[in-house]
Amino acid sequence: MSTRSAIPNLPTSTSHRLRRGLQRFNDVPLGLKLFGVVLAIIVVGVLVSTSLLSRLTVEQFARFNTTRALTYAPTLIPLFADYYTQAGGWEGIDRVLGFDEPRGGEVPSLHEGMMQEHTMTPLMMARMIVLLYDLMLADASGRIRLDPDRVHTGEQVPEPILQRAGIPIEVGGQTVGWLISASALSLFTPLEQAFLRSVQRSIFTAALAAGAIALLLGGLFLQQVIAPLRRLDEAARRLAQGDLSQRVPVHARDELGRLAETFNEMAARLQRSEELRRRMIQDIAHELRTPLTVIQGDLQAILDGVFEPTPETIASIHEESLLLSRLIHDLRELSLAEAGELPLHKQRVDLRDVVQQTAQVVQPRLEAKGIELRVELSEEPLPAEADPQRIRQVLLNLLSNAERHTPEGGRIAVRAERRDGEARVSVSDTGPGIPPGDLPYVFERFWRGDRSRTRTSGGTGLGLAIAKQLVEAHGGRIGVESAPGRGATFTFALPLSLQTSKEMQAQPAPASVSSAQQQGS
Repeated sequence: MSTRSAIPNLPTSTSHRLRRGLQRFNDVPLGLKLFGVVLAIIVVGVLVSTSLLSRLTVEQFARFNTTRALTYAPTLIPLFADYYTQAGGWEGIDRVLGFDEPRGGEVPSLHEGMMQEHTMTPLMMARMIVLLYDLMLADASGRIRLDPDRVHTGEQVPEPILQRAGIPIEVGGQTVGWLISASALSLFTPLEQAFLRSVQRSIFTAALAAGAIALLLGGLFLQQVIAPLRRLDEAARRLAQGDLSQRVPVHARDELGRLAETFNEMAARLQRSEELRRRMIQDIAHELRTPLTVIQGDLQAILDGVFEPTPETIASIHEESLLLSRLIHDLRELSLAEAGELPLHKQRVDLRDVVQQTAQVVQPRLEAKGIELRVELSEEPLPAEADPQRIRQVLLNLLSNAERHTPEGGRIAVRAERRDGEARVSVSDTGPGIPPGDLPYVFERFWRGDRSRTRTSGGTGLGLAIAKQLVEAHGGRIGVESAPGRGATFTFALPLSLQTSKEMQAQPAPASVSSAQQQGS
């Protein structure tokens, strides 16, 4: 085995174990992971806060003791300076103040003097201050020469502490010693230590209580988060299994509430899409079966000798085949439009011209049915970047729909105008109108207000769906307004072109067309 292949073994194994560990962690339920994170945060917070508060308490207590001691320590400076001058050093200072024995030992000379004279001598005062404020005496080099407990005698005090928390004793202009509080060295009496331990226990108890309360509140909060997610997960699983009726309750307006609303909306759309898909398949089968049945019946009759292959019979078969071909063409065109793959040959057009030309095409057919056509065009140009053939197809579909629903003697009005920065074209009829419950579905494929209508009377149900897709492909929008007994008005709007040519601005508005005017001419 070469060195290059042997060296990566350990890192590869470690990386593999790490990946397996991460995978196992990812497999842990979300609620357990969140609870672990909350618990870890609380534990770390309790430990850190307890440690910091305990340390801060000790520091502040030491600072308080030091400040208090240094307040009274200057009264001892003259006494210690006199002793140093007379003794020539600090030897015997502990014996003079009665600290040559451990604290608690008796000092006969001082006690006897107090009992006999009932007065407090300077030495007694010095001893009392030293004991009361736990003062220490260090020589000029920082070595402790007087310690009431005789525990730290001879130890060295760091120079920074002397400068920060010590009071110098000067003789002849020279520093011969320092008075310093034991608290400045973080040295405390047994009583002070007991007090600090009590405070630290209180801090730790308070931190544990706060941690327990935080854990309880965190658990309740996590329950409020996990419960909706579990309901969403269960509903999503059932939805994936085909139960499109699944919905989840919405109890809040936060992110989880909005997620639940989005899920419900998605489920409703999926259910609606599935219903439309099934209905579309049924409608397509019905629409294809009708002409095929006619074609097959006629051909079978010819083969059986029932019908003669006359031009009329062949023309009937040919007409049914054309209807079948048109239906297939419309389905293909609608699918391309919905997929955004329908080719558009956009150019600068004036929508007034498109409306005028389309109206001229359908007018003879409407006149033959006794339907009046009125066209109202804006005096201002309506420039738009559009495919004129596709916009004409939209108008033809809307006019064909209006024609089917307008009775003899009725009227169809086409209006093209500029409004709110858009070019709007509307087609209104005087038919029976659309029931309010059907308005949301008029642009769906194969929709018919009257399900009993045949293809001859009701169309294939694709014209309005194609019109909607074509308008949206141009960046526009289409809608319908209707009231039962008052007809319907279909309106589509396209964005106006930002740049208008001078020729288009100068072009006069096409003359409005009406069947009544032409009949009178």
